[in-house]
Amino acid sequence: MREFDQNGLDIASFQAELFEESLSRSATSSPIFLRRFFLSRWASSMDRIPVPIQSFDLNEAFASIEEQFGKSEYGKLKYDPDALYWLGYITRYIAYTREISSKLLYRLFDVKRIYSLYEAYHTQSEERCIAHLLSLFGYDEKVFDVNERIKGILRKQYQNLFLGN
Repeated sequence: MREFDQNGLDIASFQAELFEESLSRSATSSPIFLRRFFLSRWASSMDRIPVPIQSFDLNEAFASIEEQFGKSEYGKLKYDPDALYWLGYITRYIAYTREISSKLLYRLFDVKRIYSLYEAYHTQSEERCIAHLLSLFGYDEKVFDVNERIKGILRKQYQNLFLGN
């Protein structure tokens, strides 16, 4: 686990602002914007480029996401700005401290469900929130360990191949 340092704070704050700004800068619904973001090259670059050389330009981020997925006005549902800000912050906190990709985070955790938990979780510490989310989704900290995920895949393949399950 990586310490949540100034770099982590900077990138989490940027993602929080990006999510909040999506209300006015994205013509799609909030759920569509979130899916596009988590699966975008921009999010991938946030995962792997060191924070000191990361671009924290909202215009660049929105342009990159739109360039990758195209213009769209699909969907009407817009989320609450405070909850979106928190969602951006907590998801980047998880990705940063647990050193996982945005795509993996999106695959493991239903971000719509996390959003729905804003009222209950936004005043809790980040670590307590993660503990609750892990429990809620049926995981433990091992889910963030790449070696444990590989072992799980191999176990499943072994069972299917040799045990016929």
